[in-house]
Amino acid sequence: MTALRSILAGVDFSEPSRVALDLAARLGRQCGAALHVVHAEDPLLTAAARHHGIDLSSDTLAELRAFVERTPAAHACTPRLHVVVGRAVDVLCDAAGQHEADVTVVGSHGMSGATRLFFGSTTEGVLRAASRPVLVVPSAWAPARIDSLDLQGMGPVLAAVDFAEGSLAAAAAAAALARILRTSMEVVHVVAARRVPPRWQAYADAAVTERGAAARRDLAPVVESVGADLAVRVRVETGSVPHVLAEIAAPAPGRHPILVLGRRPRGERGASPGPTATRVLSLASVPVLVHVGADL
Repeated sequence: MTALRSILAGVDFSEPSRVALDLAARLGRQCGAALHVVHAEDPLLTAAARHHGIDLSSDTLAELRAFVERTPAAHACTPRLHVVVGRAVDVLCDAAGQHEADVTVVGSHGMSGATRLFFGSTTEGVLRAASRPVLVVPSAWAPARIDSLDLQGMGPVLAAVDFAEGSLAAAAAAAALARILRTSMEVVHVVAARRVPPRWQAYADAAVTERGAAARRDLAPVVESVGADLAVRVRVETGSVPHVLAEIAAPAPGRHPILVLGRRPRGERGASPGPTATRVLSLASVPVLVHVGADL
């Protein structure tokens, strides 16, 4: 993610997808990237409409155009609109490849089902299947400056690092995003607290302290690798990993973070977001960029 040239936004006409479209358009304006807006049309609905002589795709394209026009940041950047018949996850992942999207932006909204409760079945499916970065936008997100059509005032960019290859690649992507947004970066490592019987607590505390000191040493080359042109803060915290990350990333006056997590490429074992990342996504109240793969 050294540069963003093409951004894809998935739209299902819901309000959460409008919020995602707004962020995608602002990001595109910020870096001069082309914006592709994609709607996946239900194949069964399309077939039923065709049976009655109705060209549903044409009607849907008109509705998509109207949807974009009602989203000022998107309307201002004259995006390319696409209505594609197929399963939403497949449509979005295929379109990301076809249009060489550097990032796919999707909304986060709840649906029924234990594994889909927090950010929706389509978003979950895209996170599992994507071979390119995915930016998940919570429905309550709002830009730092509503009087602009870009992402002025956003930041810092937070990179969650656990020293796995995916998170190290995500740190580099976070640095690139911080440069695009002209903001600072925070590199965060969370040492998981351990629950032990009270008589062992002193030993557990000593182990956590030692791991925290080791993490600070190990983060030094990570910070060095992102470049001297960025203002980078190192944070080593202790506690529940997802809760600490969500708390650090919470918006505050003058602070509008974007959190970056890592994920392996599609096809590798464990490629889908793990339980920690899934929990972070469910708790986060800010946009979360899931960077896929070790290559940039």
